[in-house]
Amino acid sequence: MPRPWSAHAVYGTTARVLHWTMAVLILVQATIGIVMTWAPEGSTLAGLSTALSFYDVHKLLGVALLALVLVRLANRIGQGVPAEDPSIAAWQAETANIVHTWMYLLLIVVPLLGWIGVSLYPALTAFGITLPALTAPDQKMSEPVFVAHAVAAFVLIGLVLVHVGAALFHALIRQDGVFRRMWPRDEEA
Repeated sequence: MPRPWSAHAVYGTTARVLHWTMAVLILVQATIGIVMTWAPEGSTLAGLSTALSFYDVHKLLGVALLALVLVRLANRIGQGVPAEDPSIAAWQAETANIVHTWMYLLLIVVPLLGWIGVSLYPALTAFGITLPALTAPDQKMSEPVFVAHAVAAFVLIGLVLVHVGAALFHALIRQDGVFRRMWPRDEEA
């Protein structure tokens, strides 16, 4: 099915690589975060979490995701975004913009809250690498920060699910080419 708009209305290679790299890393990060915090003590999952050093992986992956989202934002500002598909209803385009804005905001806030939490706890070492502290230690204060980190992470997961649902709607129901704008390989290139 040909695209209803020009062939240059796809995201650039850098934007697509960053998008899909972050998508995979966020899936891994969310899974690790849920397993390491909610696996019942003594369970196989808790044992796996300890054996694979999930807390250490989670810390370093969080810092990596924070760096990647900053690179992604710089790329987005520098390269811009492709023109909107004119066949998309205004409310859908506005909803997409709101969801994207909140996802970007939370992709910064969630790892920062985690980093502040481990600074307060303090638990800054991961695999022998010591992260710089963002604040002085205060273990009691780390508790509400970790709660805020978890709540923000679940809001982010919810927005990601909305985003994935909308992408699948465009790919499978509307078949309008919106999904191909971010697909790793442009079928018409």
